Amino acid sequence: MAMKKLLVGLACLTSGCVGYEETINEAIQVGQNQMGQVSAAPSQSESVSATRQALEKGVTVGINMLQKEGGFSQSMHRILIPAEMQKMAQFARSAGLGAQVDNFEKSLNRAAEQAMSSAMPIFKRAITQLTFQDVVTILTGPDQAATNYFRRTSEQQLLDTFKPIVAKATQQNNVGRYYNQIMTTIKPAATLAGIPIATVNLDEYVSQKASQALFTEIGKQEKLIRDNPVERSTALLQKVFGYYANRKS
Repeated sequence: MAMKKLLVGLACLTSGCVGYEETINEAIQVGQNQMGQVSAAPSQSESVSATRQALEKGVTVGINMLQKEGGFSQSMHRILIPAEMQKMAQFARSAGLGAQVDNFEKSLNRAAEQAMSSAMPIFKRAITQLTFQDVVTILTGPDQAATNYFRRTSEQQLLDTFKPIVAKATQQNNVGRYYNQIMTTIKPAATLAGIPIATVNLDEYVSQKASQALFTEIGKQEKLIRDNPVERSTALLQKVFGYYANRKS
């Protein structure tokens, strides 16, 4: 249809038809709509809703991936034993406690995976606090602008709420028991050998790692939505992010 109107417009351009400019403009408009290009600026409410949809999608995809068994331990988000405890862990391995050290690290990762299932309400509450001015800054900003803004304004609040959930998960996964087993066995020898025995708040450590992983996954989803029209899974995402993508191109 668009091609037919464009051909009519071109014919009129050469033959002097009345109103040929309107015909060409209409053809271009139809063609743009068929190609998924958004011509009309989205409203304030559409922009806010689409940005929230994008963040919710990122959170949902991130949580679903990370909460699976192996979501941390078998991914780029694997939680290692804290750096302050690495020398102690190496010493424990040299003392024949490699299995205990492995179990300790696995328990940190499993705690983060289990805590993820309780994270959705926390992040959804933060998403609803986005204002229109925030959204304008996000939509006209660089890749992951929404995620970075979300992290900057909400991360500490999220961590504070997340810690008790992680604490419960670390208890269920025997993080403290594995840690105490290692410490009880090697502490005397480690002290004699001059190996530092670090004290680390493991609940806080796991909370931070879990939060960082989720923000990373949210950022990936945001970039996909910005870059790839196929990832705009609702009409609203297509309209709003399509419009701003076209403005940048």
